[in-house]
Amino acid sequence: MEFPLWLMAAFMFLLGCCVGSFLNVVIWRLPARGTPVTFNNKTGPLTLSWPPSHCPLCQHSIAWYRNIPVLGWLMLRGRCRSCQAPISARYPLVELGTGLIYLSLYLGFFYAHWNHGAAPGVRGGAVAMVLYLIFVSCLLAASAIDADFFIIPLGIPYLIMAVALASCIFGDVKMLPSVTPASVSGNCAVGGTLGLLVSNALLYLKILPRSFSTPRDHNADESYAPMPLIPPPTLKKSWPQITAGFILAIGTLVTWIFCTGKIAALVTMVAGILAFLIGVLPRPLEAPDDSQQVLEESADINARGEIRKEILFLLPPVGLAVLAAFIPVTLPVWPWLARLLGVLLGLLVGGGMIWIIRILGTLVFGRVAMGAADAPLMAAIGAVVGAPAVIVAFFLAPILGLIWAVVLKFQGKPNVLPYGPWLSMAAILTLFIGNPVIHWYAGQLSPAPPPKTQSTMVWPGEPVSQPVPAHSNR
Repeated sequence: MEFPLWLMAAFMFLLGCCVGSFLNVVIWRLPARGTPVTFNNKTGPLTLSWPPSHCPLCQHSIAWYRNIPVLGWLMLRGRCRSCQAPISARYPLVELGTGLIYLSLYLGFFYAHWNHGAAPGVRGGAVAMVLYLIFVSCLLAASAIDADFFIIPLGIPYLIMAVALASCIFGDVKMLPSVTPASVSGNCAVGGTLGLLVSNALLYLKILPRSFSTPRDHNADESYAPMPLIPPPTLKKSWPQITAGFILAIGTLVTWIFCTGKIAALVTMVAGILAFLIGVLPRPLEAPDDSQQVLEESADINARGEIRKEILFLLPPVGLAVLAAFIPVTLPVWPWLARLLGVLLGLLVGGGMIWIIRILGTLVFGRVAMGAADAPLMAAIGAVVGAPAVIVAFFLAPILGLIWAVVLKFQGKPNVLPYGPWLSMAAILTLFIGNPVIHWYAGQLSPAPPPKTQSTMVWPGEPVSQPVPAHSNR
């Protein structure tokens, strides 16, 4: 039994808004988890569930009916009911953006059919849809945390990898990456994975040295210290942000009236991404400028020497992957094994590309080129979208980052940018445009003769329908 389109669309949007409300909690609390806090005369470590929702200034609890996504902020008019302190516009915009992205995924795959024949109804593609929703939610949380603190908690990409690997055991999941076991790519995935396990074992046994393991300040405590609990920044005028977010939401409804399903679904996704970024990226003028601190932290005195340790770590995965490509190993052709190899190959390609850029950039410029968590994040992206599509995301991310750098330049602000948000936004877009771009590019390399059809617009990668002959009775 299939539910009506409008009912499922409304459910997915509301589900996304509720998940966005939870993401607001994760974004604020995850970096500071474990920090001692006091609430209602009780002191304890901060968790994702304690203390309950409250104003960080006056400690006043927020009633459940004022915690309704988007509407709660509007009912409070952006201010605490008790102390009238302004509430960041980030909260409703993260909720609205997540809701629009969830809506676009459902409409794009189950209504507009971005992947032809991949998802025959919600029930047939439920496993892949759950994976995509978790994937998107994790990327949004990582983006906001990276934008605030220039860090990505490693638990986020590890969760994505675990869910992607677990999804391989389900049958007939056509929307997941897949590699033929009896192929060079399949052998490389096996060899690279074995090499990665070997490197981690050598690192655990302290045979391989850890890079950047000694803090520059030798008086600093080397144990993990959680980030300080800082409320999200609040602009003096939040209503322009909210207005822009609602204009984007209304604009998506208009596209579903005047545009085709594929274009409308893509516009909905872009609108959700923009609403999320409008809430996360802007900073008030009085906010402290931490760009200089980031530059100082990246300028490690012995950056080139430390990055050579990471080259040693990569030697076993790269070496065994290359070696496995020339070994005639015949693996059983099982569907779950094909999906597993597809996930592993995407993980290796995604993480490897970012890691190579990190190493080369550090060797050339003498300062840490990229964050250490960017490689695991890109590896997690590759595990979900697959090796070919992760390359599309890899080249799309700097284009998105460059656009924001131009905006900062016109505002006269430092252009020190965290890379995590742009990797994440590029990965979300790749869910739709990844395969079409790959098929289009492959067609440019090996163009086929143009079919004799009527003049119609065909999206790159979309199969061309043949015209019906005039004498046909159909």
